[in-house]
Amino acid sequence: MRSSSPIHQRGIALITTLILLVMMSVMAVSAARMGSLEERMAGSMRDRDIALRAAEMGLRDAERDLMNLPGIRALPISGCSGFTPDCGGSTSTTDDDGQCSVAAPYSYLTSQTVPPSVPYGLFTNATAIPGVVAQPRYLIECFTKHSDTYYRITVFALGANPGTQVMMEEVFKPTG
Repeated sequence: MRSSSPIHQRGIALITTLILLVMMSVMAVSAARMGSLEERMAGSMRDRDIALRAAEMGLRDAERDLMNLPGIRALPISGCSGFTPDCGGSTSTTDDDGQCSVAAPYSYLTSQTVPPSVPYGLFTNATAIPGVVAQPRYLIECFTKHSDTYYRITVFALGANPGTQVMMEEVFKPTG
């Protein structure tokens, strides 16, 4: 027969309580880590959104350059005149990509291995975009298809963190 004295029951209660305490501690640490991870993810999404908006503003700035509005561009663009084949690269064919505008003082888009680019607002005098590490840069390429002239605009933008980078591209055909 077993004895149901209080001495034998105290050990089981202690072990049960310790197990519950360990489980609650693990859950608390897990919840804290999850909250921290979600906070970092939200910050990254916000920074990516800032970079996307900056890239979109860079596209609009390049479009204004191409529309030849009075007082905006120092050298108006007319078709593909003033563009250099293969963006100054040394590829063997010139029909595989566009021709880059050389009408501006360029620096390189992301590194020395890609074609040169124009800083945001150079010709439009657009106000600087707040909250970004650096203003967006864009490259305009010209190409013709079926006797129509098109411009490929590539924009490189940064967010509030230099590690957040967005590259956006569009094909633009001025109207008129």
